[in-house]
Amino acid sequence: MRTRTEQASFSPAILLFLLLLPTLLWGIVPGTALANSDVYKVLPPDTRVLQYNLADIDGDAVKELAILYRAGGKTHMALFKAKSGRWFRWWDDDGTLELPDGSLPMGFETADVNGNGRAELLTYYLTGNNSSMTTRILALKEADTMDPAFEVILKDATSPPGYPILGIEGSWSSVTFLHMGTDRENGYRRVYCWNGKAFEKCEEVSWGKAEK
Repeated sequence: MRTRTEQASFSPAILLFLLLLPTLLWGIVPGTALANSDVYKVLPPDTRVLQYNLADIDGDAVKELAILYRAGGKTHMALFKAKSGRWFRWWDDDGTLELPDGSLPMGFETADVNGNGRAELLTYYLTGNNSSMTTRILALKEADTMDPAFEVILKDATSPPGYPILGIEGSWSSVTFLHMGTDRENGYRRVYCWNGKAFEKCEEVSWGKAEK
């Protein structure tokens, strides 16, 4: 029978593995690096993070970090890639998030909306004195992903504000917007279908005003 001392002993190899385990996990779980200061070192000193998300945006099976933040009186977005357990800056919006009327995004999501294996950026804006919501979907272009560029593959304004519904229309990836109607205006179901390059409106069904 082994003694209690013998049962508690570890071989040098096992002990070394246990000591290195936190470092190994740090490298394969990029999200843990958010607690580190490497992200904030490259953002403006007055940065206030509004929202962040982890998603595979370039299709390499490794998640990137998307951050929506406020700095200098403006709302910005930045993307970071993970390498050796650290984050490095990969993309900045450089003012491209601002709409012609000056509206800036109040939130975003990440999702593979067209089924290409990469996550797109869905940005949301309150427009028309907050009476409607404008949704824009940004997709990574087919280009050198170390110098990324994004293009708008859908833009829709929904009044009153409403978030899109992602799904399938026939055999195509789709984005649907619903307005249930009021006693003053008709409702509708507006569907955009993926055509291989962008989302185009493929169906719109109207229905009557809501009964009082």
